[in-house]
Amino acid sequence: MKLLHINAENPEKEFISYAAGEIKNGGILIYPTDTVYGLGCSIKAEDSIKKIFEIKKRSLKNPLSVAFSDLEMAKEYILLDSEEEGFIKKHINEPFTFVVKKKGNIFDIITANRNTVGIRIPNHKVVKEIIRSSGIPIITTSANISGKKAPANVGEIDEGIKDSVDLILDSGPCRLGAPSKVIDLSTGKILRE
Repeated sequence: MKLLHINAENPEKEFISYAAGEIKNGGILIYPTDTVYGLGCSIKAEDSIKKIFEIKKRSLKNPLSVAFSDLEMAKEYILLDSEEEGFIKKHINEPFTFVVKKKGNIFDIITANRNTVGIRIPNHKVVKEIIRSSGIPIITTSANISGKKAPANVGEIDEGIKDSVDLILDSGPCRLGAPSKVIDLSTGKILRE
């Protein structure tokens, strides 16, 4: 496990490149978002995705979300009607996970065999730059044991989780310090406040 202290507002290019390389190589990262610290890997690294379920002690019946650098990247992996797209654009900088229909290029393990996926476009430069630099969407789930409190800073992360990852990017406390709201865009229902 390697720990890098990264600037939240002006992320060091060499750290972003290093983290993007880890993503491309199937590495598992702990990284900051606008809400809480996330645990993730490339959505193309099936073995690493399985390991994230193990690290979190999370049921395979409980889907993971995917983070994208922007809506254009997301549209390569999801199906949106104009109303859903308008809603996302309106709320893009808010701490939402949007549940939408997925295309066939997202592994079923990520979505617990559902035809929908939770997507996030985190309002945080570090994670956006890593995704943009690697060109690969990443798994985004809070860096905690399932059922435990989501960590707002690296000091709150379970030592076992820290020891299980390839890289930790520490940019200080997350701005909001609470998980995103989850909204199903097909029904308009809020699944998590």
